[in-house]
Amino acid sequence: MFERLTAATCRPHCESPSGDAQAEFDERRGLAFELEMEHFRQHRLISRRTLLWMAGGLLSAAVGGTAAYARFAAPQSVQIDHITLPIAGLAPHLAGTRLAQISDIHAGAFYSPEQLAHAIDQVNQLGVELLMLTGDFATVRERDRARRLALREHAFMSLVEPLRRAAMPMVAVTGNHDHWGGLEPMIKLLHAVGVTLLRNAAIPIGHGLWLAGVEDVWGGRPDLPAALRDIPVDATTLLMAHAPDYFDNVLQRNAPVAVQFSGHTHGGQVRLPRFTPGPDGLYTYAPIVPDFGERYPIGLRRVGNRYVYTNRGLGAWPMPYRFNCPPEITVFTLECA
Repeated sequence: MFERLTAATCRPHCESPSGDAQAEFDERRGLAFELEMEHFRQHRLISRRTLLWMAGGLLSAAVGGTAAYARFAAPQSVQIDHITLPIAGLAPHLAGTRLAQISDIHAGAFYSPEQLAHAIDQVNQLGVELLMLTGDFATVRERDRARRLALREHAFMSLVEPLRRAAMPMVAVTGNHDHWGGLEPMIKLLHAVGVTLLRNAAIPIGHGLWLAGVEDVWGGRPDLPAALRDIPVDATTLLMAHAPDYFDNVLQRNAPVAVQFSGHTHGGQVRLPRFTPGPDGLYTYAPIVPDFGERYPIGLRRVGNRYVYTNRGLGAWPMPYRFNCPPEITVFTLECA
């Protein structure tokens, strides 16, 4: 069913200036984003730590070891979620198409290549036809420029062998952490593995089924019209966009996108109980979510005939804790509405 995917960076309609000047600009911009975030959000990191310890302390009175679970066990307990997507106008021969998604690996922070290898082995057992990688492959905190560049490249390249274990084609988009400091290490990684990187572009993945991808809104230059330009009007279009709140742009443009697949938020990582269900239908909420992930922080949301799905990610950042929010591999099955 699926077209052959090649190891390529698809970006035909939105070229940025190239060369050393652009690379230097991207690196300086990335460093500025990182430093500004560390400075501006320091109170938020402290608040997150405080919330974690408060939650751990209160719950451990009834259930011993909760804090240890949130730190050591929960981040390792990958959950496989199965989602059925009834899509209006889907060609009957595409019904039953199965896709998988992983996101937010954050190698170099609190996630190891061995953990990713295990996750890929799990995906290989799921009978999917394509694996979507929705950004934030690696994260390094280091202010010294030379050391930072070396550590970033090492973190990205540590994922080569784990990703090579995948038995299906893979398609990726950029995340904010991939942009911050320059995209070259990510591009080098994906080229080495044979992953198709979509930067404001689209590819056919089946007869009448297209997959588009945009650069991340926080650090990149997303261009939805460019990404959708080559797609036939009668095709079903799926979109990969790292930040889930980009879905509002899809809605505002009335873009012909059936489903947007995103990551970025990690589901909040720490989710506390609530007495009434939220917009996502869950009886939990995340006290802190990142910018561009506040409207659709977790799971499946439907607006009209369109869906957005926010994957909880595999890694963790900026703290290595998860509570009520396990790491996730998602399997999607397309069906006719």
